[in-house]
Amino acid sequence: MDADISAPSGAGASDAGASGPASSGAGASGPAPSRAVLAGDIGATTSRVVLARLDRSAPGPDVLAEAEGPGANLRSSGAAALDHLTGTIREVLERGHQQLGRAPEVAALALGISGAGPARAEDVRRSVGERVAALGIASDRVLITDDLHTAFLAGDVGDDGLLVLAGTGAVAVRFRGREPVARRDGMGWLLGDIGSAVWLGRRTLQAVAADIDGRGRRTMLTEQVGDMLELDLRDGLVPPSPTGDPRQDLIRALDEQLPAGAPAALGRFAHLPATVPEDPAARDILDTAIRHVMDTVRALDAEAALPVVLAGSVLATPGPIHDEVVTGLQSDGRPFCAVTTGLPGALLLAREKAASLEP
Repeated sequence: MDADISAPSGAGASDAGASGPASSGAGASGPAPSRAVLAGDIGATTSRVVLARLDRSAPGPDVLAEAEGPGANLRSSGAAALDHLTGTIREVLERGHQQLGRAPEVAALALGISGAGPARAEDVRRSVGERVAALGIASDRVLITDDLHTAFLAGDVGDDGLLVLAGTGAVAVRFRGREPVARRDGMGWLLGDIGSAVWLGRRTLQAVAADIDGRGRRTMLTEQVGDMLELDLRDGLVPPSPTGDPRQDLIRALDEQLPAGAPAALGRFAHLPATVPEDPAARDILDTAIRHVMDTVRALDAEAALPVVLAGSVLATPGPIHDEVVTGLQSDGRPFCAVTTGLPGALLLAREKAASLEP
């Protein structure tokens, strides 16, 4: 287990809890709150939005309603990403209405959105603001940041430290006074994101393609991918090859299963190298990702003076990459923690935003 994580001041571990709104009524635990905040952890693959009490000290469950939906990264989640996000926000508001017996008054909305970094920040803010205005949330009550900011705050390591995130995408950021002052990668699936789920999936498929094309080494990943696609990619015998050529079978299956314009779907193959770590091709993929993470951490903090927050599905959950990165951090003497969601950080920002608007 990694070091225990406590949620940042003003957020609380229960902020991201999955129970509460559906299991207990507001009236049973205390008076229904007059005002609430919305917060979201918006990844490239999935989005999670919660409606929570503005005042955490009030009796009753902190989280009043929540909803999950598709990812909303403009670069990798498809053209309808922000429309999907709007639908998720609408859903949580409707659930909050059902829970409270009336429409919630939203004091502030804070979203940590994958891909809302400096390159696209203004586009995302404008587009989200226009959409939530139609839901009755004034633009001056909306705070849009990227999911890196909220994930770092969720680690509760203070205002200075490193965030190393590998989920659908991958990036590392050094924060000083909560502000990013240096970063590596986060350049998207086409230009980088080394060690991310999309990168792992793409490298896996490339290894399989090289194997069945005869230009690369034989790998157990071929059977693993074949099982997922219900194809015999080795010999094309069971079931009989749809095209008569396993190479073309692979191309056809991926064309059918990977939506055009949504490379995040490559991440469905990301787990396969960890299932056969003894395989040389799989081991090479894993080692490349682990080495990249450790090289990045050491480059951003050569003195090992800063705490490290690990985030994203690849780094925050047990597996060869997570486990060996943890071993490396321990060998360097670096304090670290892992967070599985940026929601506590988003809720902290939502409550701070609401407080800043008070007269």
